Amino acid sequence: MNKFHISLYSIFIISAVIILLNRYTAFHLTDYRVHFFFLFFAASSFAVIFGHLFNKLKDNKSILLTFIVVGALCFLKAFFTWGGDWKTQTQLYRNVTNNNKSIDLQLRADKFAFGYKKRVIEIYNIAPFMQWTTDIDTTAIDNSEWNRVDLYVNEMKLPKQE
Repeated sequence: MNKFHISLYSIFIISAVIILLNRYTAFHLTDYRVHFFFLFFAASSFAVIFGHLFNKLKDNKSILLTFIVVGALCFLKAFFTWGGDWKTQTQLYRNVTNNNKSIDLQLRADKFAFGYKKRVIEIYNIAPFMQWTTDIDTTAIDNSEWNRVDLYVNEMKLPKQE
């Protein structure tokens, strides 16, 4: 097995695991572009692996065409199924010992309605585009563990005009 196959299998495994974690666990990719990136590499590497198994993708031109077709299909899938991202409106609490943990009020626009869905969740920021989210009941907050901050994240501050 050559280095191309090993790297292709590695790309497939890593990207597929991240997509499956995002779909079936509390792990959450917060940016749609990052989600599309991992979806594209999972699907395209799977298609190329599948093509290699049946000896169909032998030259670079057919592999490039496969990437283009898979990219177009991923774009169409994202366009028709994307429900919107949850956006933090207010950071209600921040953890005393770990600044990467917070309790946030988030909103998401309804796709075909004129309103918003809202949720209050505990967020553990893993990376700038990755979070671990957990539903939480704010009526039983331990004040020794959490500080109330009420930080309005989604407010836009305009510069002073003179």
